[in-house]
Amino acid sequence: MAKFGLTDKPASCRLLLDFMLDVLMLPYSVHVFSSQDKPVGAAEIGPSQSQEPYRMPDPNIMDGDPKNGPPAGFSDFSYKRVIGENPIKGEELEKAKCGILNFLGGDLFPENDIVVHYIMASADPRHTVATAADMELRRIMGSIDWNNNTVITQLFNIFQGTVVNKGQKTVKPEDKKSPANTRMRLKIFPNLLKSRVAAEHFPGCIQVIFGCLFGHSLNQKIKLLAMQFVHHLTLYASDSKFNPIASVMLSGMVTVVGASAVDSRLRILAYGAVGKIAKRLPELMTKDMALLQTFFDAFSQETADTKLALLECLGMMSESFKDLKGPNVTLMEALIMQNIEKEEPQARMMAVQYANVVFPGNHIPSRYVLLLACGDVKEDIHAEAVKHLRSLPKEEDSSRLGAVEERTLMPAFPELVKYLMEKGNQRVKTKNKYVIGNNTLPFNPGTYGEMLMYMRMCLAYNAGVTPDLESIVTMQQQAPVITKYVQTLLKDSSGEEGPIQMYIKMIRQLVTAIGGAPVMYCLLEVVAIAPDKLASKFAQQLDWLKGFMFSAKEEMRMSAGQLFAIAVTSVVKKSKLNKIIEDLTQMLKDKNLEKQHGALLTLGYIIGRKFFLSRQTLGDLTVEDMETDAMEPADRAIVEATKRIGTCLDNSQQLIVTGTCVALGEIGRCGGVPLQDGNPRADQASAGVTKYSIVQKLLKKLNSTQEHNKIREKAAICLGHLCVGEAHFPHRRMVIEGLLDCAQPKQFDLHFTVGDALVCAAMGPCSPAARHVWTTTEEDFRARVKDHADDVSWLLDLLLQKYVTSNNPHIRQASCIWLVSVVKGCSSHTDVQGKLHEIQSAFMGLLSESDELTQDIASKGLGLVYDNCSKEQKDKLVASLVDTLMTGKRSKHEVTSETKVFEEGSLGTTPDGKNLSTYKELCSIATDLNQPDLIYKFMHLANHNALWNSRKGAAFGFSTIAAQAGEQLAPYLPKIVPRLYRYQFDPNPKIQQAMTSIWHAVVSDNKKTVDTYLKQIVQDLIKTLTSNQWRVRESSCLAVNDLLRGRQLDDVIEELPILWEICLKVRDDIKESVRIAADLACKTLSRVSVKVCDVNNGAVGERAIRGVMPCLLKNGLGSQVEEVRGISLDTIVKISRNAGALLKPHIPLIVTALLESLSGLEPQMLNYLSLRIGSNQAAQDKLDTARIAASKMSPMMETVNQCVQYVDASILPELIPRLTELIRSGVGLGTKAGCANFIMSITRQCPQDVTQYAGKLLSALLNGLSDKSTSIRRSYGMAIGHVVKIAKDSSVDKLIRKLKVWYMEKEDATARLACGVTLRAINETSPDVLKRHTALALPLVFLAMHEKKKEGSSEGDNNTTVWEEVWLDATPGTEGGIRLYLKELVDIMQTALESQSWHMKAQGAAAMSTVASKLGETLGPPHLGQVLKALLVGLGGRTWPGKEALLKSVAKVCVSCKSAITDPLNQTEDQPSIDQITNAIMKECRKENLAYKIEAVRAMGEILDCYEIDRFQEFSDILYPVLKKETKNTDDDDDRGSEFTRLNSKFKATAFDSLGLAWPAVKETQEEHRAEMWLLLSNSISTSTWKEQVAVLKSMNKFLDKLVMLQDGALLQTQSANVTTMVDQVIPPLCDCLGNIKYSTIRTEALEVTYKLIHKLTGASQLSLIQAEHQLKLGQVLDNMSNDNIPELKDKAKELRKLLPSQR
Repeated sequence: MAKFGLTDKPASCRLLLDFMLDVLMLPYSVHVFSSQDKPVGAAEIGPSQSQEPYRMPDPNIMDGDPKNGPPAGFSDFSYKRVIGENPIKGEELEKAKCGILNFLGGDLFPENDIVVHYIMASADPRHTVATAADMELRRIMGSIDWNNNTVITQLFNIFQGTVVNKGQKTVKPEDKKSPANTRMRLKIFPNLLKSRVAAEHFPGCIQVIFGCLFGHSLNQKIKLLAMQFVHHLTLYASDSKFNPIASVMLSGMVTVVGASAVDSRLRILAYGAVGKIAKRLPELMTKDMALLQTFFDAFSQETADTKLALLECLGMMSESFKDLKGPNVTLMEALIMQNIEKEEPQARMMAVQYANVVFPGNHIPSRYVLLLACGDVKEDIHAEAVKHLRSLPKEEDSSRLGAVEERTLMPAFPELVKYLMEKGNQRVKTKNKYVIGNNTLPFNPGTYGEMLMYMRMCLAYNAGVTPDLESIVTMQQQAPVITKYVQTLLKDSSGEEGPIQMYIKMIRQLVTAIGGAPVMYCLLEVVAIAPDKLASKFAQQLDWLKGFMFSAKEEMRMSAGQLFAIAVTSVVKKSKLNKIIEDLTQMLKDKNLEKQHGALLTLGYIIGRKFFLSRQTLGDLTVEDMETDAMEPADRAIVEATKRIGTCLDNSQQLIVTGTCVALGEIGRCGGVPLQDGNPRADQASAGVTKYSIVQKLLKKLNSTQEHNKIREKAAICLGHLCVGEAHFPHRRMVIEGLLDCAQPKQFDLHFTVGDALVCAAMGPCSPAARHVWTTTEEDFRARVKDHADDVSWLLDLLLQKYVTSNNPHIRQASCIWLVSVVKGCSSHTDVQGKLHEIQSAFMGLLSESDELTQDIASKGLGLVYDNCSKEQKDKLVASLVDTLMTGKRSKHEVTSETKVFEEGSLGTTPDGKNLSTYKELCSIATDLNQPDLIYKFMHLANHNALWNSRKGAAFGFSTIAAQAGEQLAPYLPKIVPRLYRYQFDPNPKIQQAMTSIWHAVVSDNKKTVDTYLKQIVQDLIKTLTSNQWRVRESSCLAVNDLLRGRQLDDVIEELPILWEICLKVRDDIKESVRIAADLACKTLSRVSVKVCDVNNGAVGERAIRGVMPCLLKNGLGSQVEEVRGISLDTIVKISRNAGALLKPHIPLIVTALLESLSGLEPQMLNYLSLRIGSNQAAQDKLDTARIAASKMSPMMETVNQCVQYVDASILPELIPRLTELIRSGVGLGTKAGCANFIMSITRQCPQDVTQYAGKLLSALLNGLSDKSTSIRRSYGMAIGHVVKIAKDSSVDKLIRKLKVWYMEKEDATARLACGVTLRAINETSPDVLKRHTALALPLVFLAMHEKKKEGSSEGDNNTTVWEEVWLDATPGTEGGIRLYLKELVDIMQTALESQSWHMKAQGAAAMSTVASKLGETLGPPHLGQVLKALLVGLGGRTWPGKEALLKSVAKVCVSCKSAITDPLNQTEDQPSIDQITNAIMKECRKENLAYKIEAVRAMGEILDCYEIDRFQEFSDILYPVLKKETKNTDDDDDRGSEFTRLNSKFKATAFDSLGLAWPAVKETQEEHRAEMWLLLSNSISTSTWKEQVAVLKSMNKFLDKLVMLQDGALLQTQSANVTTMVDQVIPPLCDCLGNIKYSTIRTEALEVTYKLIHKLTGASQLSLIQAEHQLKLGQVLDNMSNDNIPELKDKAKELRKLLPSQR
């Protein structure tokens, strides 16, 4: 803009842009129109029209139609302004538009000012215009601010035309613009969708939407874009703009949806818009239930794609209906109830979502809808419904509610049961019932089953526990808590209509129809809780229960067996009970396994319950109590049944054995096994089934690895339960010891089971297992239980002294699990409390185990200990754990030959396949290798492994107690937080997981803790980043990567440089994984550094950049590692963009480092390529140019250019020395070119400040001019051209003198070319400076112009072009320039001629020739004398290559300045005479060098001819010997012969020519030499080459011109005989030449000689001297030439033919 003077004229600039925009929108068919027609866009919109959708005028009218007003986007005024008086033609308009686009693309205007022009031009119907606009638009797209209000307003104005809203000023009719046409709108709309401001443009946005959707004759794409704009508006419009128009928009979208003819794509977008509007403004929806009903009904009408959009729409609308009240609630219930059973799955899915979202969790009808959906055939609907039903309130949600409100998050159990029962009764009478066999269900099985489970959840929830339906076991654990609530319900409603009774009825209904173990459990649970009130209901249903006792499913058999046992023991008489027991005993012999198993379980449950009831009333019973004479049949049956059960332990079937274990365990748990104690010393075969035999068999199965794990676990549980029901079980310690002996590797589940069994066995009747499992909780049982003698103390001693300290790791692992079980199960026991210290020590020792499970279990044990120990013990425990975590110290274990040092497989195997894991095996391999010291290395490795295992174990311990030990841990946090933070990133996933668990336990608020200890963490990482352990280095790098992201780093700014330095070093680590981690750390450091070094951060940013930038420049860019340089460079570039003025103090360092890196970071391939093509100078120059151009666009140069703006006087004292040093010492093409460009930039940025350093810069740049690269020389020259603009005249004078010395003294062509490039740059950039020094510079330029070009050179600047440009630009013309600077020119030419360089002498001579030719006669003393004297001096001496130039110059001066030389007034001692000159040249003609001699002879001939001097005698003496020497007459001899032959031929041609020039007009001399000369010429025609022939003929021509005899008629008569002789000699060869068809030049010259000869003779009337035969021959030849193809020859031949006598 400054170029056109528009910078300070924004109004003019705006007017220009508006006019160009009008031209770009102008249609190609321009017509005259009526200005009275009202523009289409002149519509007035006011509030009165708000009830009717706004309709925009039809944009599809023909542009420029007089009936419809001006073209799209124009007003009458603007249209006339553009077209003027003479409308432009289409082709011319197209060119004009392309020209405007080119003009706008010249970066003259800000992008935001011209983006609308490009958008409108891209809508042009002509391809050339639209393509050019699209390309420009893509180019500037990234820099456009689409939220610029001016741009968006302009687009809206074009889109809509002139729209006058009510309350705005009235617009004149001629100024009202018509709206854009369809093509324009299609280009404008996508850009409106990029702008958030467009959504705020009211009322234009809503007018555009409704105008496009409901206008006339609009295509479908416009409507789709308008609908997208609705979505855009919904997302980005502010509340103040959106809320008032939301209802209007909603009605518009509903109208689109309701239109049946609307395209499906438009309907999809409309549905989405409705959903988004509803989500943003929910209150719009709550009043419109009819719309919701319409959308639900639409599922049956829409296509598949539209249904998906409708589904999303309804989903977004659901939140709007959360707080329904009054009739709307009923309407919503009816709506979802109606849709839950529709055929369309989408409708059912939405019913599920609305039932869940709209209603609270205690709303029964909505839960009923969800329950119905649980039986849906579509898996996704079923899964969604189940998920909503089983999702429980979050802890944080329920913690905010009161006790009453919390309980209402699920329906009340009585109300739910009643509601579902009513619904079931209703459905059973409809077609929706479900019939299976003889049973009719109101719901399908899936729904019915989920209903019962949901009722069970509500039962538990109402009872005060969180429902858990994960398994039957977890459900049974909650049963005791539910007891009280169930008892209350039974008490409040004892009839058949009570909730529990209806619950049981529904369960029985489903179980009868389809069975199901969970449902049967629900029945068992409720009956077992209140058997006194509910068991009687099954007295008559025993056969029904028996059907389930022998079910194919084991869980069903167990639940049915327990329910059967409760029923018969509660209501059946003893006699009948006896019969039942006997029948079941007989079934043990049944071949059906399910019947045997069911009978076993049921017997066990019956006998156990019988004993439990007896124990409650009579106390403990023994078998001796039963074995009396008065033993009742029922007791006898029990004993026999127990014995029969005991024998089943020997059964081969797993199912029977496990059933036996369960049955015996249940009997033993409830009251003791009714068998004899047995004796180890007695004969077991004769003793039968005794307690001892049972224990023995169970222990055998437990310790047998051949048995299935399920049998072993059941056996362990059975052994534990045998000790529970009997206070003085005789084999208790045998059981305990047997359980302890079962330790085997990798049997974790079994160990946990054994642990529970040990607790039962050790505590006996005090064990929680002795309680009533249905009605009594463990806490209540412990509170009521009486103390009994137990073996807890004895068990603890065994575990602590024998098993925990065992050398076998498997035993230690098992003992850890058992010890945890004992501590957990006996936590309140006095013996456990008394041995907490020993237990803690045991767990601490187990933390160092290599096995992760052992560590985890030990940590859990420590947590249990921590819960039960005193404050002092807690402090010691925490201190010990911290020490282990920090140092890795661990407890010592005795090492034996079998001690496992490594895990199996970690060191491989021996050659024979054996493991290398134990100490013995390691010693063996060390001995075999004859390397005893190897064992120490093995042990060091093992110790390192153990060290980390110990830390990992401590981590497990920490994770357990940290959450509880906040007070004890507080003093250690500064120490452990940094270490823990790093440990989270350990390469070992197991250690990483363990440490992460500690971190989460110790740290409640992760961000706050890290921020608090940030400095300590960073300092710890700085130490560990260079650890000698790779895993530490890797974890530290990963920790740095995580630590620095998204944090305030004000406190650790000083550590950033150290982090950078270390991370860059680690980036070149020997291990790949460490390098990868370091790369992540460096990238994070880069992002953080860029952020913190921002200029907006004030003092913090200044501190950061002061530390980071020098580090990156020194350690990053200076690194030999490519990746390090890359990340450092990238960071420096990004910092420079954000740092702004903060860069100022660091600019000297940044600039020099980046300039130096321009070459270092260049691809090495380019250097290789440059080396390969070094011999091809043209290709090398092109490559160098491309490399320099690439370096200018590099990030480094971009950063350097950004630094330029901050360079001022305060920076230069440090910057200039660095820069000049880099210029002198820098290597690499990019660095050198970058230095030159930077110097040019700073001279433009701060010229006054750089002035004082111009001399230093010039000196440095001058040294660079000798670079071998043409491109570098050009760059340095351009830099010098910029510097001289601000330099002192003395410095410029010194520079030019230096260039002059270089040029005159250096033989190097590149140096000379550099001088020319420099002067050309000075002339281009600082012509005023050059003008002040033209007297010094231009003589050198003139001399250099005459440098001889290299033959075959293809280098663009290796010629006189550069110098000629400077000369022509700096002078008014060549002649004028010579006149202005003649003295200086002569001086420098004299200097050149006196030079020791032959080339310089020749160059000076060439320059003198030019001076002489341009000045001619005006060249006089004293300069002429100086020139001639210098030339003659130069001619003296030996011959050297190029000396010919002096001869040419002498000849040129003599010929051009003839009058000045011959003028008597100029004859002084300072000016050589012509005689002196001719003598000097004649001397040179005698030189032996043939090439030089040629030029000397030519010069001599020219001078003698010019001055008409008679030196023919002397001259011919030199030439005749050569010319008379006989040579073979061959054509083109010079083209095929040797170099000498070629030169010899050239010399002859020159000699003949020069003889003709030297032929004097003196009569006496002619008389003396005429005959000899003519004979020589005549004879030479036939014996010479064609070039020599031409020279001979020219010489004849000169001879005849000067021949005195032919000019004087009297003399001719006296010499007629001589003339005749001459004619006779010349006619034959002349005829041959005239007939030469090959060379036209020969014919031309021969014809000229013939013409002169005949004319001379004819003029003297002596034509008769030509003999008749010669005339005849000439006539024939001329007749032939009359047909020559050269018109001139043909005409002249005809003329001559007429002169011959025969024609008279």
